[in-house]
Amino acid sequence: MFPCNAAFLRLLFIHRRHHRWPLIFLVLCLIFFLSVSGYLEEFLSGFLSIFYSTPSDVSALRVLNVPIPPFLLSPASACSSPPFLLILVSSAPSHRDRRDVIRQTWGSLTSSTASSSLTLFVLAVPKSLDERAALIHEAVTHRDIIQANFTDSYQNLTLKTITGLTWALEKCHGTKYLLKTDDDVFVNTLFLTQFLRRVTGLQYMGRLQWHVSPNRDPDSRHYVSEELFGGSYFPPYCSGTGYILSHKAAVLLLEQVRSGPWLAVEDVYVGILAHAAGIAPRHVAKISGSMSVPHSTCCYRTMFNSHGMTPKGMQEAWNMLKEAESRWCPSLALLYCKLFGQLVEQGGDGVQ
Repeated sequence: MFPCNAAFLRLLFIHRRHHRWPLIFLVLCLIFFLSVSGYLEEFLSGFLSIFYSTPSDVSALRVLNVPIPPFLLSPASACSSPPFLLILVSSAPSHRDRRDVIRQTWGSLTSSTASSSLTLFVLAVPKSLDERAALIHEAVTHRDIIQANFTDSYQNLTLKTITGLTWALEKCHGTKYLLKTDDDVFVNTLFLTQFLRRVTGLQYMGRLQWHVSPNRDPDSRHYVSEELFGGSYFPPYCSGTGYILSHKAAVLLLEQVRSGPWLAVEDVYVGILAHAAGIAPRHVAKISGSMSVPHSTCCYRTMFNSHGMTPKGMQEAWNMLKEAESRWCPSLALLYCKLFGQLVEQGGDGVQ
């Protein structure tokens, strides 16, 4: 009897082992999907608040005292009816073609009305007198330019961002969310606002950057001296190509701003301010960060934004969305966009 029992148990073990392989395969596929799509990172980022201090109460009216230069251009009537989402686009004076295509596409009146959003451009002062005159004319024509009195340069990107956020809090009361982005980014404003209407509480959201070390190369434009930041790693922060702040989070963040010099790497600096304010960043899988997604309708419908867009590519993306408003996209579209978007980013190719 014993040998028979042993043989039976051996066969049962082999049978069960073979039946475990499909389950193991499914688990591995699930882990792969969650990792590549960004949902695993989104889940893990929810635990970051454990390592942050508790944010202070923001129920009382605060008076901000942010050390920025005076405004030269301010679209006074832009927020006469505060939008649900205010989009602040960092732009350079010479990028008129990018601003114009945004005005014609995702930042247009049609898009803004449908999504309860408002798109404004944040600039500084050009070095050329001709560019200064052209920018004033553009501001008078479109009434969507915020400008403060400092030189427009890469080293002043942080100041440009802080300027835009300060203007928003001072001039656009009632706005619930702020999106900081760049002028080479396509934004699906309708899908983004639909997502934000389901979100509550203090929020600092985007494509999360973890465990990033300061660049100590003095010849790099991303150089950070030990005097400005002495730590080995920056706090987690959201990519500057597109991050979202709730109104109250922006107030707490700006209260941490001190007199310069500031880090020239603006998204890192915002992450440092958020850390000081006790606001843990949240990863959102559908925010692309610095990734350029594949040039396809389903990717522009699935992702909230896409980086590295030329004016031509942005117009094409907008046309794709308009022509396929009710088009069905497969549930694995996000996986496709992320998987092949990573390849685009690594290869350095954007939408042409």
